[in-house]
Parts: sequence; C-alpha cells; structure tokens
Amino acid sequence: MQDWQTKSSDIIYRRFEAGESLLQTLESLAQSNGIREAIVTSCIGSLSELKLRNLCSWEEGSPEFQRHHIAEPLEIVSAEGYIQPLPDGGLRVHIHIAAARSSGEMVGGHCEDATLLSGAFMYLHIIEKESES
Repeated sequence: MQDWQTKSSDIIYRRFEAGESLLQTLESLAQSNGIREAIVTSCIGSLSELKLRNLCSWEEGSPEFQRHHIAEPLEIVSAEGYIQPLPDGGLRVHIHIAAARSSGEMVGGHCEDATLLSGAFMYLHIIEKESES
C-alpha cells in the first residue's frame, strides 16, 4: 500500500517586470513569501537574453552538457518547473523553457538564466509554505 501525503495548496499570479531575471526574481518571491515548494504551471512573456544548458550525451551515468547564450528578443512560449527545498535550508529553482525567435524558430532547454524584455506572467502552484508561528 502506497503511503500518500496530502498538502494544502494555493495558486498565485506574478507579473515580472522588464529587466528582471526570471530565476532570481522567482527565488526572491519564494523566499519573501515563505514558499518552500511550488510548481510553475504557466509562464509567458518575452526575453532579451536566455542562457540554456542542454544535455547532449549520457555515458556510464556521466552527463555532458552544452551551454547556449542567446542575446536577442525571444517570446516565451512555455516555461515549467519547480521550487524545492534544499537540505541546507535554501531553495532550488529549476525551470525548463521553450522560446521562439522572431522567425518562429524554437529554442529551449534547461534555463540557467533569463532576462525579461517586456516582462512575463506566471502562475505558481504553491505546495508548501513555511509554518507560521
């Protein structure tokens, strides 16, 4: 028999401003609101810069990554990921992103950093918050 744990949850909406870092701003939002665990359910907007890390090989359990730095206007088509607590008490913000160039060509992968061009809109499903004393 599976032992399931039920947690209460909320959904919040956040509008990110032009020039903000998607990951850093999301981490700050989580810290300032006591969010310990959450799921990015929807994110659209535009970017002026995107740093990706993509898995390009996996040999004997050892990953090899390829990094890409794209400095041009991009439309965020989709972004999903999570916020999770780390054993040291910090947070891990992990997002995968798909974005379109002006030609419609798609780029995407593991988002290491992203600077917003005109801003972005995100819905975040909160799974766990710090207990309030």
